[in-house]
This record gives sequence, C-alpha cells and structure tokens, in this order.
Amino acid sequence: MDILTLTLALGATLCWSTTWVLMKAGVDEMDRTALGFVRATSALVFICVYAAVTRDFFVDSPLLVGVALAGGLLNAVVGVWLFYYALGHGSLHETNILAGTNPFWGAVSAMLVLGEPTRWESFAAALLIVGGTTLLAQRKSGIARPHGLRPLAAALAAGILFGFTVAVPGKYCISQGMSPITYQVIFTIAAAVSWSLIAVPRMVRKTLKFTRRGIWIGLLSSFTGLFVGWILWLIAMQRVDASMLAPINGLTMFFAVLLGALFLRERITPRVAIGGALMLAGVTLISVFG
Repeated sequence: MDILTLTLALGATLCWSTTWVLMKAGVDEMDRTALGFVRATSALVFICVYAAVTRDFFVDSPLLVGVALAGGLLNAVVGVWLFYYALGHGSLHETNILAGTNPFWGAVSAMLVLGEPTRWESFAAALLIVGGTTLLAQRKSGIARPHGLRPLAAALAAGILFGFTVAVPGKYCISQGMSPITYQVIFTIAAAVSWSLIAVPRMVRKTLKFTRRGIWIGLLSSFTGLFVGWILWLIAMQRVDASMLAPINGLTMFFAVLLGALFLRERITPRVAIGGALMLAGVTLISVFG
C-alpha cells in the first residue's frame, strides 16, 4: 500500500475516532434521536456545498444510486441504532468488543461479495486489529455482569454492518464509475431522510429535546465523521482493494483511546498498550505486504 493511500485511510480513522469521542459526550448531553438527526442533516449540508464547489456530482445509474442509498441506510441509521441499543441495554466493553470486529467483517465481505482476491495479510491484519480492539475495550474488572442476548446480538450485528458498509457499497459504486462525492451525497441523503422520519414525529409531539451544547457537538461530530472522514476514506478506496483497506478502519478505537488519554485524562494501562501494539502491528502488516 502506498504512503498516500495509507495517509488518507489513517486520516479517516482519526476523524472517526474524534467523532466517537464527541458522540460519547453527545449522548450524555442530548437525546440520541436528536443527535442522530442533527448529525445527518448537517452532514448533508456540508457535503452538498462541497459537491457544488468541486462540481463532481453526477448520476448515471439507478442501480448505483440504490446501492449508495442502501449503504447510507445500513451504516448511518441501522448500524448506529443497533450500536445505541447495545450501549443502552448491555455493557460498554462488550459492545465495543463485538462492534469492534468490523475490520474482520469488512475484509471478508469484500472478498466474498466483491470477489477480491483472498489475501492472508488482510485476514492476519484484521485479526490482529480485532485482538487489539478486544484488549482496548476490556475493563479492569475483566468479565462484566451477565446481560441478555439481545444487546450482544445488536452489538455484533452493528459490527457486521459497519464492516460491510465501509468496504462493499462504496467500493462497488466507485469501481463502476461513480465519483466518491456522488456516493457520499447519496449516502448522506439516505441517512438524513431516515433520521428525519424518526425525529420529526417526536418534534411534532414536542417529546424531542435539543440542547445548545448537544447541537454543537452534533455539528462538530458530523463535520469530522460523516463529512471529512468519509471523503478521505472514499478517496483512499479509489486507490486500493477494499479488503486491504478494511483492517485499517479498526484503528478508530485505538485513536479514540489516545484522544481520551490526551483530552479526558484517561489512564493508559498495560492492557491498552498491548492492544495498541497489536493494532499497529496489523496496520504495519497490511501496509508492508499489501
């Protein structure tokens, strides 16, 4: 993998990890539906302005539009809702571990669905990063109190959807001639419309509450995650197979832990250090041998 592609992918994961830290603060500040609505609708404004400036938006295939819409719905709506459900009904570390398996599912889905070559380095890197994610997500106390199967299933389903949607729909559309900006506009339209359908009825009933700080968090996390992060990721996807790129997405949690240590004064434990080393080993493997 060349240095420019790696830089783009790492920039995307850094943006997404910043978003993850912001959303942790956002869900404590404001209703999750309100946060999802603010993030999706503001992201649509950001990307539409960018598309107008770059003049790189064009649609020539209803099939590709459908794939892009499905990618946005599965990632930014269904996947996020499942992740929220798992957080609300299960433990934080179990949710992070299961959702953090997304690099593995991304590599596998790219090989199975897109027909990309089966590469040992993709599997090895994905497994190293999943192992590192497990260590980063574990709590000091080890095994948490038992939870029902639904939160665990929701967290695993979120991981599968996140892995699939960052690898397959975008790569398929781009390989068929759709520009990254076009894909991102359609992707974001699906997210904005879906969250609006969820939020507007509650706004009419006046049961959805917004706070000024929550809105600012939503806007900032939208800019870093749904706008800049996806732009960098899709440009990188133009340059390399999705199965090679998917494992790098696992660094999102690693960067989130570092940001938490820098800005939230969270302590870096030996377990976190080992987990981070495994994840960096996975990225080094895919970068060198890929």
